[in-house]
Amino acid sequence: MQPKYIKRFIVAGGIILLSLTAKTQIISLPKDSKFKIGDNMAWKETSFDDASWETKKLGTGWGTKDGKENVYAWYRIRVFIPGSIKAAAEFGKGVKINLGKIDDVDFTYLNGKLVGQSGSLPPAYVTQWDVKRTYIIPPSEILWNQENIIAVRVFSPDPGGVGMYEGPYQVAPVQWTDHFSVQQEIAGTPHNGFITKLHFTCKNNYALNATATYRVTDMLGKVLFTETKNIQAPPIPGAVSETVFNNYQPGREDIVQVGYTIMENESRVSVSNEKIYLANRNIQLKAGAEPVVRVQNKIKDRFTSHRFQNQVQQGYLGNRLNRNITERLLKIDEPGIIDGYLQRPGNHPWVGEHVGKYLEAACNAWKNSGDDRLKKQMDRIVYELIHTQLADGYLGTYTPDEYWTSWDVWSHKYNLYGLLAYYTTTGYEPALTACRKIGDLLCATFGNKPGQRNILDAGTHIGMAATSVLDPMVELYKYTGEKKYLDFCYYITRAWEQADGPKIISTLLSVQKTNKVGNGKAYEMLSNFTGMVKLYQVTGDKRFFTPALIAWKDIVARRLYITGTASAGEYFHEDDYLPAAEKDHIGEGCVTTTWMQFNHVLFTITGEMKYLEQIEKSVYNHLLGAENPQTGCVSYYTPLMDKKPFGCGISCCVSSVPRGIAMIPCFTFGMTNEIPAVLMYEPAIYNNISVTAAGNNINLSLNVQTRFPENGKVTITVSTSRPAEFPVALRIPSWCSAFTATVGSEVYRFEHTVQTGIIKRKWKTGDKIKISFQLPVRVIPGGKSYPNQVAFQRGPQVLAFDETINGSAEIPDNQFTGLPKAANANDILPAGWIGQQVYTLTPNNKLNGKQLILVPFADASQAGGDVKVWLPAEQVANTEKMKNKQQK
Repeated sequence: MQPKYIKRFIVAGGIILLSLTAKTQIISLPKDSKFKIGDNMAWKETSFDDASWETKKLGTGWGTKDGKENVYAWYRIRVFIPGSIKAAAEFGKGVKINLGKIDDVDFTYLNGKLVGQSGSLPPAYVTQWDVKRTYIIPPSEILWNQENIIAVRVFSPDPGGVGMYEGPYQVAPVQWTDHFSVQQEIAGTPHNGFITKLHFTCKNNYALNATATYRVTDMLGKVLFTETKNIQAPPIPGAVSETVFNNYQPGREDIVQVGYTIMENESRVSVSNEKIYLANRNIQLKAGAEPVVRVQNKIKDRFTSHRFQNQVQQGYLGNRLNRNITERLLKIDEPGIIDGYLQRPGNHPWVGEHVGKYLEAACNAWKNSGDDRLKKQMDRIVYELIHTQLADGYLGTYTPDEYWTSWDVWSHKYNLYGLLAYYTTTGYEPALTACRKIGDLLCATFGNKPGQRNILDAGTHIGMAATSVLDPMVELYKYTGEKKYLDFCYYITRAWEQADGPKIISTLLSVQKTNKVGNGKAYEMLSNFTGMVKLYQVTGDKRFFTPALIAWKDIVARRLYITGTASAGEYFHEDDYLPAAEKDHIGEGCVTTTWMQFNHVLFTITGEMKYLEQIEKSVYNHLLGAENPQTGCVSYYTPLMDKKPFGCGISCCVSSVPRGIAMIPCFTFGMTNEIPAVLMYEPAIYNNISVTAAGNNINLSLNVQTRFPENGKVTITVSTSRPAEFPVALRIPSWCSAFTATVGSEVYRFEHTVQTGIIKRKWKTGDKIKISFQLPVRVIPGGKSYPNQVAFQRGPQVLAFDETINGSAEIPDNQFTGLPKAANANDILPAGWIGQQVYTLTPNNKLNGKQLILVPFADASQAGGDVKVWLPAEQVANTEKMKNKQQK
């Protein structure tokens, strides 16, 4: 989603780092600027006529539909600077121009004169895409009481650009807040009490003489406590002065607002801050009634997953599900994902998405695990989040002057996901109420009526980010029955086809290529596809289903990596362009998870196993490969070649990948066409399966025992509340061979071309289904991006060379024969390695040669080693002979 990888926000350990700007004497730049893609140095001059340029709202970024790289663009902004701030500017010795963050490099001119530059152009390219631009201008350079022209020349190497994507956009006098940074620390004390500390850090030779007024209020604004102190901070660069306010002990308040105002005594310039603080960290929310779906789907589900609560996942997937909880979700940076709401504005434009993503993942994980620690964590976060919602329903991380810019609708989208997940999991009614308020606000804000905004202008990537709120709005309609939410969904689909829209439906119908939709941005586009299918599901309107199927076919045929992910540099590219190195930024974790969601809704509607095949490919390869099982850290991008760049900080993908992992119980077992179906052959227990037989309800349980994916031997033990005749479905994976099932003396043989094998018989407790299938190794050619190279796939798993296990980052200088064979993991894998699978290739020269060791891609690089999926064909394979051997 983001233009570049973000390693960590600045929120940690209960300390809030504040970027202070005094509210007095600030001149906001106009929302609209003149904009043109291209490069001409004459465009900086005040005399240049830009009347023919397009108008661009600041903070929305820009994108080109052709996906060109290394693009220049110019913004021209006119601002009247009144003489009323001149005295303050002269007192502070300067005027500052705040231009927010710009992706990537900028040269900023005021009235034709260069006043600032961030980053540098190729060949000595340096990006500063995540740095806020603040340029200081001498007061003498300002045209007082006149119009001034700010011209910003931007260079972006990324496909689709981005440009001026985040504010603030202001002109203001330099003042004490530019000389001091302030940290607020709230530390808990016994019995839900807390103390507040303010830390003042001097940036340069400036002495601060100020008064700080501290206050604690309840959520309705009633003052509970107040205190005033003098601030004397010396003019010593780097020196830190601390002011401590008294311990406050809440009465009945679980949650309060902590605020302060700091006023410099000489200039009378002041800043204020408010933060919501959860005093009761042990808050527990009571479950409500079972949620009711108010609107049934017009298109009947062909598949429904088994209740997570009635699944016990074990083995390979069970271990990964558990580690997703213990190493990622329970170690989540709670302040980092919620503070953008507790104290607006958030410190990043899309900081608002993380809490919703966490809640959706945590709800699924808790339903499956019943982990009390997770429930307590969820309760805290939900309680805090709901209490930050404003009276009009706003639940974003922006201040009013920045509402509905950049990623604001996007954050509301993820809050809908998260709060709806919590509501449907627990029945907690305030969560649904908060969602209704969001829905009402979106319906009132966006549309074609007088006074309403165009939703395409409220987000990046030609509106695809903002319009992806379609998916949860469909779900909100289903749980409330409010037709206005459905009308809003139809408004979004019409907005796509506006002159300046991404043309999602019309492009897919005419061109049938996803890389030609909008600007080709994969994550946001897939989110819209998922919403389209859900809209079809609830309405039966095929206008939304046909283009979604076209998109799916195009991605599978031309844009999908063998590990079940898509995108390079976050975009869909030309046919079969699938570079796989770390520098190519492939397989954005958000894309992997959203691709799974897209396939999930298609599988739910159709019951066709080809969609489950895609999900399985993603799960066993790129999804699990993106989360380090040892540390819980996540790769934003997960290369097939090079080291996986795991990180434990906060980013969109660090939040998305755990969502995908927590979804896995959606796909392991369920009802296909009302028949219980085993879909993934992992060890698991499925309890309380309701089956209808001869008009009676039968309670069925299945105990699946296997060492899959190590081998294809599976035993399923049946338990029933009474003997009865009914069918059981067994998925026949397309990658397997020789699939047989035996019950007692009866043998069932199924061809791998059959998607599902049905066994109908009279079942009784103790019956065993003994399944056997082979997991052949396939040799996959490297295609356009990796000619003369091959990869190995065993069953659903792609295998990889790992530097740590092989002792070198280079392929041994030898030739190898045959196909990878299973080896003893205890003899090869290092201590602490998560996973038990290892495979070897034998060298031709057995005396001097060294074995080539491969592991599943999902396990590779967990110890920090370089990875290679694509291997030189001349060393590891005589492809034709191996194909023939494989067929035999």
